[in-house]
Amino acid sequence: MAHRIFTLIAILFWSTSHVGAMEVPENLSQFELDNGLKIIVIENHRAPIVNHTLWYDVGASDDPPGKSGLTHFVEHLMFEGTKNTEAGEFDNRIKLMGGFNNAFTNQEGSGYTVEVSTEYLEQVMELEADRMVNLTFKPELVLRERDVILEERKQRVDSSPSSLLREQLSATLFQNHPYGIPTIGWEHEMRSLTLEDAKSFYKKYYHPKNATLVVSGDVYPDQVLELAKKYYGHLESPDDFEKRPKLLEPPHMAERRVLFRDPRVSAEYVFRKYYVPTEIASDEENLAAIAVMVEVLGGSGITSVLGEKLTVEEKIATYTGAGFIGDVTRPVVINMYVVPAQGVSLEEAEAKMDEVIAGFLEEGVDKDHLDRIKKQIKYSRIYAQDDAKNAAMEYGHGFVNGLTVEQTAAWTGQLLNTDEESVMEAAEILLSKNNSVTGWLLKEVTEQ
Repeated sequence: MAHRIFTLIAILFWSTSHVGAMEVPENLSQFELDNGLKIIVIENHRAPIVNHTLWYDVGASDDPPGKSGLTHFVEHLMFEGTKNTEAGEFDNRIKLMGGFNNAFTNQEGSGYTVEVSTEYLEQVMELEADRMVNLTFKPELVLRERDVILEERKQRVDSSPSSLLREQLSATLFQNHPYGIPTIGWEHEMRSLTLEDAKSFYKKYYHPKNATLVVSGDVYPDQVLELAKKYYGHLESPDDFEKRPKLLEPPHMAERRVLFRDPRVSAEYVFRKYYVPTEIASDEENLAAIAVMVEVLGGSGITSVLGEKLTVEEKIATYTGAGFIGDVTRPVVINMYVVPAQGVSLEEAEAKMDEVIAGFLEEGVDKDHLDRIKKQIKYSRIYAQDDAKNAAMEYGHGFVNGLTVEQTAAWTGQLLNTDEESVMEAAEILLSKNNSVTGWLLKEVTEQ
């Protein structure tokens, strides 16, 4: 298990919000083509490199009932050839340019990122525009990729007791929202995905009106706009396209627990998830306070409250951590874990974790600690701005989560404006275990 669930970079980029009306950075430009494609250009002329990331506003939350994993399946098929390219050709051509490419699917969106020398931007744009509308869906390749995603699930989830526990925790935490369904999908539903499922899903969601192009690096706005018009401008979007309605969680009225036993477990631990009610998380100031509170409580290793108390002082834990994911437009979840030291039971570890939380709520946040966290946030942000890929990820994530460029740009300022009082108000979320699910990962002892 990683020592920290989420880093400061995660706070900065994976959860974005806003405060007031912060101005858009001077090096950022926005456009929209007649067909609905939104374009964000972020200039950074320190090196002759450009990142081209195309985001589609379709994620695992859009998977039709009974077809979990479909979004991720289509992501894989995006590399299996078009009317103009063969299967695998996209990857090979990027390699010949000396570049890097990747793709990813999360609950809210899908992204396709390429980083190359600036001279190859036009070729990259031509390739991406081609596969936005021209996938061929050869039956033998579709079936092969279905086997690939099933194998991926085995490697990433089924072979890992920790991953299986977290999957069960999410499924238990969410009572109505699709976040309770894993992005990669449930195995029995993945096996039933068909060629027609993939084709209809692609046709519905892969088009300019449902996409945002983020180009970051050694480029100029007019240059990017001209190329985008040339390669994306003629592509059509359906007239009747409508985005999915947002589902809400009902009030959580009971604490839940999950005991997961597996003979492969090497280290037992306690893992808790808190669901933050929408009426709290949808307020920007509240969300920033939650982000900082979580970092203070468990996001900075042994210098955090949990780490200092349980690892350094009492020595009852080998690792502790806390983090959060979400933003004002989607569910927010706080994660917390304790890996007990040898000879310490999970029952004792959980009791000690609760004891530290109670002490934090009673004593409040140390001002010096809070100032140190905010300084780390400030300088992490400065360093991250120098990376073309980070910039493309930041604003792309904002897009698929329904945020404006202005909202995304303002997030760091909101974090830095957080004070002791707001942090402690945010910590009151931890008082109600009705909004939580606590999991124990246990080693199952099998009889010889």
